[in-house]
Amino acid sequence: MNTTHKKRTNVTLNAENLATAREFGLNVSAISDAALTEAIQAARASTWADTNAAAIKERRDWISENGTPLADFQVLKVT
Repeated sequence: MNTTHKKRTNVTLNAENLATAREFGLNVSAISDAALTEAIQAARASTWADTNAAAIKERRDWISENGTPLADFQVLKVT
């Protein structure tokens, strides 16, 4: 049983795509929800990367200058 709260909305779709989806018995709502979830995750990741770009650059620069922390203790080493 799906306990996720759902809300009805209207979307505008390409008529040919919608007709073809119906021919194949595809669940347009589920597909739309999955695509929206994926787009949200990508937007969150992009926003996080933008927000943290300076810190990421600073960390990469530090590693370039100083090497990987605890490198002497790494079991698998890249040669």
